[in-house]
Amino acid sequence: MTTITVPAHVAAVQELTASPAASSVTTAFRSAATTMSDVSEWMTAHGAPADWTGDAAEAADHAMTRVARDTGAARAAFARVAVACDTYVDQVVALTTRRDALVGRRTGVNHDIDALVTAIGQSTADEVAALETRARELQGRVDRLVDDIAAFWGDVTAAEDTLVAAFEAVDTTGEGRDEADRDTTDIAALRNDLTRLGGDPEAINDWWNALTQAEREALKISDPDLVGNTNGIPTGDRDDANRTSMERDLDDLQAKVDAGEELTKAEQRLLDRAQAAQDAIDVPTTADPPDTTTDVNLIVYQPGAFGGDGAVAVGYGDPDTADNTAVIVPGITNDGTNIAGQGRDAYMLQQQAIRNGESAATIAWMGYDAPSWNPENALDWPGDGLDMGSVVTEDKAEAGGKLLADFVDGLRASDQRPEEADSNLTVIGHSYGSTTAAHAAHDVGLDADALALIGSPGAGGDDVNSAADLHMPEGKVYAAAADNDFVSWLGRDGDVGMGQDPTQADFGAKVFTSAAGPEFHADNLGQGVANHTSYFDPVTNPESLSNLTDIVRGDEPDLTGGRTQDANDMAFDWARDEVAYQVEKEVDTTVQEVQDAYEDGKDWVGDRVDDFADLWP
Repeated sequence: MTTITVPAHVAAVQELTASPAASSVTTAFRSAATTMSDVSEWMTAHGAPADWTGDAAEAADHAMTRVARDTGAARAAFARVAVACDTYVDQVVALTTRRDALVGRRTGVNHDIDALVTAIGQSTADEVAALETRARELQGRVDRLVDDIAAFWGDVTAAEDTLVAAFEAVDTTGEGRDEADRDTTDIAALRNDLTRLGGDPEAINDWWNALTQAEREALKISDPDLVGNTNGIPTGDRDDANRTSMERDLDDLQAKVDAGEELTKAEQRLLDRAQAAQDAIDVPTTADPPDTTTDVNLIVYQPGAFGGDGAVAVGYGDPDTADNTAVIVPGITNDGTNIAGQGRDAYMLQQQAIRNGESAATIAWMGYDAPSWNPENALDWPGDGLDMGSVVTEDKAEAGGKLLADFVDGLRASDQRPEEADSNLTVIGHSYGSTTAAHAAHDVGLDADALALIGSPGAGGDDVNSAADLHMPEGKVYAAAADNDFVSWLGRDGDVGMGQDPTQADFGAKVFTSAAGPEFHADNLGQGVANHTSYFDPVTNPESLSNLTDIVRGDEPDLTGGRTQDANDMAFDWARDEVAYQVEKEVDTTVQEVQDAYEDGKDWVGDRVDDFADLWP
């Protein structure tokens, strides 16, 4: 009797105890290093007061120098640890991928072992030789897999040991000073080089990628605001820098609040915008069910921009590697405080756009000064009141168009995909944001593959008379409007208005279907606003969301014929019908009031008659 030796099952591959989410630790170290860097620079620049002399001045200078040196040592220590953590997180990402592959191989080989056991049990004598060959091949696969698993855990241990060694190398003040002395990075020169490149995203990307990791980390620590908001720097590095700035603001201002200090108006605005950015970052993890796998990037963070309104952009998915990318440009009443709401729309679209074999990234881009209004400052002229008044002009849309075009150029420069397979990039402009996006396309040139204008008050400018004037690839200008979206009734030529309605049939855009939205009246304008903001809503407007998803994927949406009635005529028709409705409503109300009064009067007379009858002898 022949015995066939069957390999034993390969044991399960243990879970990693670390995850890419550990990058938050890196951000914390980087933020601490930035704080230390600021303190060290200030101490170095400020010695004794100018009117101090003699021993007192010398002692003060000495104290300042000593503190500056100590804080510089702490900065160097935190910087080294941040670099080590960053490297470790990258290693964890790669190791996680390796583990997944090993798990897949284990599942396959164990399945084949089970299949061999079944085949042996059902075999005949003349099949033994073939079964022995299968067993030997399986044993070879098992041996290689076991060796690879052992090598995997060896690399896991090595990565952890390297990280621990980085901590141990700078865990004393003396070691921190030694690290600072060894650091020869000329941060001022790097800063000047970056500034000198003059906003050329391609040149900036080439320059950044040529730096060493230590040089990049040094700049992210010393100048996070610059690095995080420079177009052309890779998205991941911008995210690192901007999260450093955001955590600095949150920590510093919250510490004041916790200490019982009253924040100034400017500080409160800064804190509100920092918290809003954090809320936008948290959109996936606060979803139902929570999503902890989506790569979220803070691509723009300038909480003090535009007079304190703030500029911010949050991406869901990595636009540098995604197959399909969309930039969403919001409209009026939006600023840095409500980026989380815009983020929820972007995240919803990103989740819809992911499909087998293709990745997606969507960006909520509040990177321009949209007309906005702060109810607390409604009477602040020329402040928030004047800012909201700018909605009747295209000035902010024109300025925003230039910023949008620059941002898109930055995405193109940092795209890591092969040049012949760059990410398919769509810009979606909503409301006043559609006018902004149209100005980017017409005035500057928008390096996008498609442009979608939704709920648009006009496609901008007297020179834009058709889709062709937006200079997009042929057939790649799309538009949609809910029938009962009152903002879409504003498009017109002339001094008042923001250009042509892009959903008009003769404009030449591809008009895709959207839910009409319920009719509304003047005493229920909230429904009109809901219609205007419905385009990303999977419940109230699934048609629009599905069509936008198709556009982002590079597919054709469900199209419908464009409008043949002038947009302004739709507004006039609503106003005429609304007058008739309100008059009828008022008449009905008056008749009812008369009838109620008559009934009340009749009841009163009846009551008096009854009273009189009771008194009658």
